[in-house]
Amino acid sequence: MPSKALIEAANAYHARYKFEDFGIRGSSALSIDVSAVLQRVRTLHDRFVSGVLKSIDALGERSIAGRARFLGPNTVAVGDQQFAARRIIIATGSHPVVPDSWRALGDRLLTTDTFFEQKTLPARMAVIGMGAIGVEMAQALSRLGVEVHAFDSSDGLAGISDPVVAEAARKSLSEEFAIHALHEVELSGTTNGVRVQAGPVDINIDHVLVAIGRKPDLGSLGLEALGVTLDSHGLPPFDRTTMQIADLPVFIAGDANADVSLLHEAADEGYIAGVNALADEPTCFQRRTPLSIVFSSPGIAAVG
Repeated sequence: MPSKALIEAANAYHARYKFEDFGIRGSSALSIDVSAVLQRVRTLHDRFVSGVLKSIDALGERSIAGRARFLGPNTVAVGDQQFAARRIIIATGSHPVVPDSWRALGDRLLTTDTFFEQKTLPARMAVIGMGAIGVEMAQALSRLGVEVHAFDSSDGLAGISDPVVAEAARKSLSEEFAIHALHEVELSGTTNGVRVQAGPVDINIDHVLVAIGRKPDLGSLGLEALGVTLDSHGLPPFDRTTMQIADLPVFIAGDANADVSLLHEAADEGYIAGVNALADEPTCFQRRTPLSIVFSSPGIAAVG
């Protein structure tokens, strides 16, 4: 989770403001090497990913790279090859949502897929989207010395449903970075950066981080060949207690099903799909009590 590694560094640096209370002097002389911070995040990320890559390499010829598409509930094509299977699991993940009109900004527009490859940080950034990831990243960037302007077209904040709690969180977070809500955001390129317009706000910044959601990577899988009705988002019907699609020998897990995009939920779904794909009959699993945590300060959590 590279975002959590970045938050850890940002919070460690921000803690210097509390040193005087503990009798620790000289905090004003501290500085931060942002390039080194980002390098550490990449190093940790690569270490985490290396284990997955090793497990894939260990499969040898059973690991097949290529774009897959369904030919039917038991058949998948990869290039010119066809593979028949008793059961199939879809775990293709997701990608960040970015409006087509914003893509013209090129490398000045970042998502959580591209942000962590940056070698340094700009002086001014806009964060579009104040969900959990947007809140976490906006605060971390601010604590690392970036001037942050956060935007959302609604007045929602980090998924908080209680208006009193939401207002308390907004008041606290606003002490660290600017929050602009309730207006649609328009982005356009300038000579040296990006112009952001949202209601009365019209500012120029260096880069934009877009965090307005993620979309399942299902578009090229040929789900129509499964013979089930897809919803308006192109998703097939599935049972979240078995991860089975309709009554087919096909299971779907993780971000691919757009159910709950949380790491621990994706891990549970992968387990359930794996067990049921190997069983003669699928087993209904009782899911965990819903739990979400936003790693901000103040911390935000929802249970139940």
